Amino acid sequence: MRAPRSPSVSAPSVLAPSVLVLSVIALIVQGGTLMTLPAILPHMTGDFGSLGLAATVLLVAMSGGNLIVGRLIGRMDARAVIAGGIALAAAGWLGAAMAQDRIWLTAALALTGAGIAGSTIVPGIAIITRDMPQRRGGALALFLGATILGGAIMPPALTLIADLWHWRTAMMLASAAMLATMPLLLVVRRGLATGADAPDAGRTAVLPRPGAVQVTAAMTMVQLSINGILFALVDGLMRQGLSHGQAVTAFGIANFMGLPALLAGGWVADRIGGREAFARSGLMLAGGSAALLAAGPFGMAGVAAFVLLWGVASALPGQTGAMMIAEVAPGARFPALLGTAVAVASLVGALAPMLTDMMLAAGGGLAGIVIAYAGLALGGAMLAGGRWSLFTK
Repeated sequence: MRAPRSPSVSAPSVLAPSVLVLSVIALIVQGGTLMTLPAILPHMTGDFGSLGLAATVLLVAMSGGNLIVGRLIGRMDARAVIAGGIALAAAGWLGAAMAQDRIWLTAALALTGAGIAGSTIVPGIAIITRDMPQRRGGALALFLGATILGGAIMPPALTLIADLWHWRTAMMLASAAMLATMPLLLVVRRGLATGADAPDAGRTAVLPRPGAVQVTAAMTMVQLSINGILFALVDGLMRQGLSHGQAVTAFGIANFMGLPALLAGGWVADRIGGREAFARSGLMLAGGSAALLAAGPFGMAGVAAFVLLWGVASALPGQTGAMMIAEVAPGARFPALLGTAVAVASLVGALAPMLTDMMLAAGGGLAGIVIAYAGLALGGAMLAGGRWSLFTK
């Protein structure tokens, strides 16, 4: 029987300089590009017309970039990969600010998407997993929390600049801010970003270990569930009697719940293991998704239940999924599987709005949509958790 693990005095703090640097980079790069684009699109459409295709190209380039980055960081210095990603993102964003036609703009946004992939989620998670094997849950909470904070800070700030001056000015300033983060990489340890050698393997050895395909499928199902509810949330609450303002407020609060959820989830995941934490967050996500239907019969109490359950659970799979991959594919296999899983989950997750529209057109109604996405979350949880052996001790 494995003895309880005592905290190591040499274990680095979750506030290690490298974690803080990676968090700042993610906040500025992702917050200033991916999160800001929807906010400044209304300013840009006056010059270019509809930009739905250009925005989609950015997302596809980012997903495809994750596949490449996952392999690069296991073969070359991860710090250099992030520096290259920052340079690409900044160059693409600056190119978009200078664009004179839609083709130019689309190409620049594709470059930006590749740069986001190279400088934020996949390399950041890989480095944290490498450097923080005993406290990766807490460190990932700080890192992923920074991306949420970036979505709360950067879009309003850059939109204000666009309102006062011009959207091109806002994008140029964001590009300069990205480049300004590059010297901070000097505090990040050089070397390949391979995963730690499964320090938690003994803790989850009682459960059957899933393979790479199973883990990727579990993460993809959960991500599709999150995106589906995300895009159905405001309309679903309005269908149950809430005003548009009330529905948007609930949407904002549910997203903000991700910050404390990541901190608490990291603490729990460090103690029970990434795979079990992912499975339990998936079960909570299924319950939270179903709670969306409670707004009608229970009023604001039902809305509060949804905001609490879904808001907390929807933030956790990105954190616990990375920890699950580190347990399933330790060492040199980790970065490639991380990049593949993130890319597949994001690409399939992007289908959520289309699938929701198809279900509505087929007469499924809100209840059918919610049940479908709650079922996906439940299926993903059980796929990751080795059937009902999830709670085996």
